[in-house]
Amino acid sequence: MPMKDMQRRLHKLEQMPQFQPPPSPLKQIEERAIRQVSNEDLDSMIVMATASEAGAERALSEMESAVVEAFGVLRETEARRLGFRSFAQAARIWGPGR
Repeated sequence: MPMKDMQRRLHKLEQMPQFQPPPSPLKQIEERAIRQVSNEDLDSMIVMATASEAGAERALSEMESAVVEAFGVLRETEARRLGFRSFAQAARIWGPGR
């Protein structure tokens, strides 16, 4: 088998989900929480994130504040389900410095 074909096949194998490292507990918490967010709330979160990335500083509406607060509660709940005392503890252990 030519080397180029073998490299291509190896690359395809490496991309398969079963060969990917499992997500960190912090990522699992985020994914589990986001799955519980309604489509309407998810749309609001996307709008807020897009505005933030664009550098637009504005006050959140009551609805947006409620969405942010509800998502925080979901993250806390999921962190506890995974055995952490809080989302903050999970973020300290598994956050960006890891």
